Amino acid sequence: MTGGGGRPSMSQMMGMMSGSAPPVTHTLELRLASRTKAPAAPKADHLIPPGLQMGPSLPLIAPDRPKPEPTAMPYEKPKGRMLVYWGCGEHVAAGQPTVIDFSKVAAGQIPPGMAAMSSFARYSAVPRTAPGYGEWPNKVDRKQVPPGGSLIGVHKVEGNYSPPIAFTLGQDWMPNLNLRQIAALPSGAVRMGWTPAPTATGYALAMFGANQSGDVVIWSSSKSAATAALLDYLPPSEVKRLIGTGHVLPPTTTECTLPAEVVQASPAGMIMEIGYGPEAYFAESPKAPKWTARVRFKTVSSTMLGMPDMGEGAPQGQGQQPKKKKKFGIGDILGGAIPH
Repeated sequence: MTGGGGRPSMSQMMGMMSGSAPPVTHTLELRLASRTKAPAAPKADHLIPPGLQMGPSLPLIAPDRPKPEPTAMPYEKPKGRMLVYWGCGEHVAAGQPTVIDFSKVAAGQIPPGMAAMSSFARYSAVPRTAPGYGEWPNKVDRKQVPPGGSLIGVHKVEGNYSPPIAFTLGQDWMPNLNLRQIAALPSGAVRMGWTPAPTATGYALAMFGANQSGDVVIWSSSKSAATAALLDYLPPSEVKRLIGTGHVLPPTTTECTLPAEVVQASPAGMIMEIGYGPEAYFAESPKAPKWTARVRFKTVSSTMLGMPDMGEGAPQGQGQQPKKKKKFGIGDILGGAIPH
């Protein structure tokens, strides 16, 4: 279960920026994995508390099997570069940016620092390969979570390929971080601030942009370049470890300055922030439980560089690398590569 952010479509992103979409949305992801092989007609439902305002239950349905990959297309040598910056402060530290030339990487020439970026990637495991599996939202039900819906209350899972599950959740959605640009400094750097979330275990920020030359520009609040996967949920123990290494900002942090060199490299861009949240654990019994359940929280906020009033959310999607143009603006960023 995640709160305070979402994965809206491109039309929703444009709606957020035009002011026609709500500034805060709640998203809920339910996943049921079982060691028992699902029968020919699998069925499972997550019975939700009335306060969630989404009916009595949500169906948990396995996704369709992936279709076979199409016939390989003729190889085309990749082009373009990625400029990677890191660290909060008015100016970047020496040795930045790390320049990743995609054509050289394809030829086996790995730039210093890139190996650390890939080895640092950690994502929440999705147990879709379990013998029995169901998830929500799905192809049958994708309703939106009402703004006033609450997670607090009794949750149950009933199905024909897993034991009955029941637990009472006492934690609700994490609040909006309200990420905003406070001021532009004479150097060109931009001070950013946010409203701290009481239950946050730490924070991380990233910016995704591009320039007129077609370079993709990436920045993160980490003290090193190894930050590629920090915008997903991380367990509290991992967040604590990463705070100690400088890769995650402590929960007491309320400001971070986007360096002048980053702003110069990409005058427009999408700045995103995640507030890592707590994790609630439930089990059928202390020893050898028949079932366990984990409830994970996070809150995500974003703003457009140079446009502090464009709205909140967690715009995420993929597109094509922008081509060189006479003018450069928001359309170039929205058409660029923003990881999910």
